[in-house]
Amino acid sequence: MMKRYGTKIANISMLSWFKGYVLWMVVLLVGLLLLANIYLMYRNNLVITFNKQQQEEAEKIKVNTVDVIRSLHLLDLAVRSYAFVKSEHYMLAIDSALKNNRLSFSLLEAPLKSQNFPMTDFYQLRDSVSAYIELTRSMMELVKNGDITNFVKILDQDPGYKVWLQYMRFSKQVNVFEDAIAQRAKERYEQALSNSYLLQILLFLLSMPTLAYTAFQSNRTLSLSEQLRKSEMEKSGILLDQNKLLERTVHERTREILAQNEEISSQNEEIVAHNEQLLMQQQEIEIQRNNLHTKNENLQEAKRIIEVQSQQIQQKNNELVVEVERQTHDLKRTNLELIEQNNRLEQFAFIISHNLRAPLARLIGLSNILDFAKDETEATEIVKLIVKSTHDLDQIIMDLTLILGIQKTNTQVIGQIHLDDMLHKILKTLEDEVKDTKTDIRFDFTSVMSLTSLHPYVESILYNLISNAIKYRHPERLPRIEIQSKRVSGYVQIDVRDNGLGIDMAKHRDYLFNLYKRFHFHVEGKGMGLYLVKTQVEALGGRIEVESKVNEGTTFSIFLREG
Repeated sequence: MMKRYGTKIANISMLSWFKGYVLWMVVLLVGLLLLANIYLMYRNNLVITFNKQQQEEAEKIKVNTVDVIRSLHLLDLAVRSYAFVKSEHYMLAIDSALKNNRLSFSLLEAPLKSQNFPMTDFYQLRDSVSAYIELTRSMMELVKNGDITNFVKILDQDPGYKVWLQYMRFSKQVNVFEDAIAQRAKERYEQALSNSYLLQILLFLLSMPTLAYTAFQSNRTLSLSEQLRKSEMEKSGILLDQNKLLERTVHERTREILAQNEEISSQNEEIVAHNEQLLMQQQEIEIQRNNLHTKNENLQEAKRIIEVQSQQIQQKNNELVVEVERQTHDLKRTNLELIEQNNRLEQFAFIISHNLRAPLARLIGLSNILDFAKDETEATEIVKLIVKSTHDLDQIIMDLTLILGIQKTNTQVIGQIHLDDMLHKILKTLEDEVKDTKTDIRFDFTSVMSLTSLHPYVESILYNLISNAIKYRHPERLPRIEIQSKRVSGYVQIDVRDNGLGIDMAKHRDYLFNLYKRFHFHVEGKGMGLYLVKTQVEALGGRIEVESKVNEGTTFSIFLREG
């Protein structure tokens, strides 16, 4: 009975809570609708105010549009009246018409722009009105000067009619545009009022049931409160009876628990004895575990030693592989150097046999014909030719000796080279050639001002390139030489650029740096300069690159290692 009574009370409480929850949700919904109503009323007021302004502004624009043609009519009437009466009183009317016209256009421009009106027609009308105003001024001048004939001629053409037609098109377009704006404003206004009415009806439909439901629930709550008071009194009596029954039950359960405690005490003594036996077994197991741990540590140490030795063996193998690769690379590089050296030796042997053969052949031939000289004069000429051939042979031997000196292992002292000082020294040596040819020499050593290398070789390289640029200048323009230094991928790059005759690279690229090779024969030369430059650059561990176009110029790029 008590259980059914408690369940009934719980159901009543749950139902009351649910009804209260629903009531509060309805009240919250009505409050949100009231807030929405306030916001929509505010928005509707804004819409109404805005649309009213739109309609008023549309009416003002229409009025201002009409003011334009009124001003033109006033202007036209004043001009015609002045032509007939010639009274200065009409000049005031003209000034008033011009002022009103400017004011009308200024009042129209900003509102039409803000409404996104197509302004092309507006500007065309304003320009046409301005042109007509200028025409009326010229007509006034004709009247003042007494030239009524030309005034009448212009007046007969009726220039204002075209402006009037243009105004009528513009006025119609403005009226249609503004009527559309006013109509949209009216529709938005009516829509806002409809929304407001609908919201008020919805709010009324929701509020009335809510108020009725609130009154009904309030009455129910008072009735339930009285029932709950009576229930509480009955529950108090029931609780007294239950307390007495609970005391008897607790007394009986206490006696049962005491008996169980005695039984548990005897069982605890047995458990203690069993625990002591387990403890002894655990100690024995602990001793065995320690022995196993010691053996495991020994095994781990042995494993670690084996891994260290294996790593050392692997490292030795890697070092051997790297050493073998390095030695293989060195052997390949040495072989390439030997092949290159052999090629140089073969080329040099060919150069010696080729270049010594001609002067020796001349010496042998001249010596043979010396015995057949007819007189002493002819013998003297032959001897002179023999001496010249001997000097040529000596010069060739000196050139070859210079080349051999460059190709040998260099034992000279390498030092710091200041490019600026070196260039001034070279230009001092070439001072006469520079002045005679009016050569413009420009240089930029800001990126790299100095480098560590062999001073004589670098000076010889720059000297030969600059002197060649002057020597092989273009006859139709003043020579210009540009020298620049920079660092590129571990090298010092020196560019020597000229605007001279240039070289046909497609034709001469393969033997550009051969000994005694020349590409222009209108000036003196032996064809040794570029060969010496390339030989000296390679002796310094560098390289040389060439870009050239015929009749445009040549750029030599020298790449030198530092140190």
